[in-house]
Amino acid sequence: MNEMYEPDNQFLERLEWQLSSEYRRANSLKTSSGKVAVPRMGVALSLVLGLLVTGVAVTKAADYIRDSWRKKIELARAETEVKLGKAHLESVKAVESKAELRVSSGLIREDEYLIMKLAAERADLDLKRSQLNLDEVKITGEVPRNELYAPKVRGRDFVSERLKIEKKEVELNLEQLRSHRTRIQQLTKENLVSKQGLDLIQADIAGQDMMIKKIQERLDLRKSFLSGEVTAQEIEIKGRLIAAERNLHLAQTRVDTLKQQLVRLKDLETQGKISSLEVKVLQYGLDAAQAELKLAVLEKDVLKAIK
Repeated sequence: MNEMYEPDNQFLERLEWQLSSEYRRANSLKTSSGKVAVPRMGVALSLVLGLLVTGVAVTKAADYIRDSWRKKIELARAETEVKLGKAHLESVKAVESKAELRVSSGLIREDEYLIMKLAAERADLDLKRSQLNLDEVKITGEVPRNELYAPKVRGRDFVSERLKIEKKEVELNLEQLRSHRTRIQQLTKENLVSKQGLDLIQADIAGQDMMIKKIQERLDLRKSFLSGEVTAQEIEIKGRLIAAERNLHLAQTRVDTLKQQLVRLKDLETQGKISSLEVKVLQYGLDAAQAELKLAVLEKDVLKAIK
């Protein structure tokens, strides 16, 4: 042993006396007693071994404490989300109840009541998602995972459950947009609003339809992964490709809609009905949408090349 690390005689004698005392105290309870001799070299080895074991134990304890606190923090966050979700749902349901009385009395239109009704359904879905997250945190102690390649948690597929909630939310948005489209169509026939508003709603409806389709594709892809048909790497690339295709469709729809609006505004500008500033503002919006479209095309091409 290196002399720098070898215990001195005074230290060993003191340690030998302490160990011998402990042995004598333990042996005093037995029928036979005898002096316990502890070799000095054995004492040194025991000391080194004790330090090593203690170091490992301290590290393990630190990891356990850190994990324990992380779980407590995530649990507190998830429980708070559930409490807030319950309060929000109660508040929205109270508004919906009042709106139901008003529509039955003819004080508001059906489409206005539908807005309140769908808001309550969305709040209910938000609460269900928060409860899902809390259930997962209670089991894992970690932040809920949404990757398509995430494993099941004790036989429960939290990823698919959240995707189904997301799909339902988009379906609610679609229902509201279709109701709004019916209202705008009536106003357009009566020449109370321009056709531009109807075009925007049509574009939004097309976007929501696409989102529903893409969410279902992700659900199908998740099912394929769980059945072992695709690997984690494959599902990651395919999942990103689905998202890129959705972004591309939304960007293309926005560009097409803005182009139509720009043509209409330029015509109104030549007639002197609007200022050139309104045309410039829309042109800036179109430029930004076209930049997003180029980025979406690039992303899709890169992912296809990886595939």
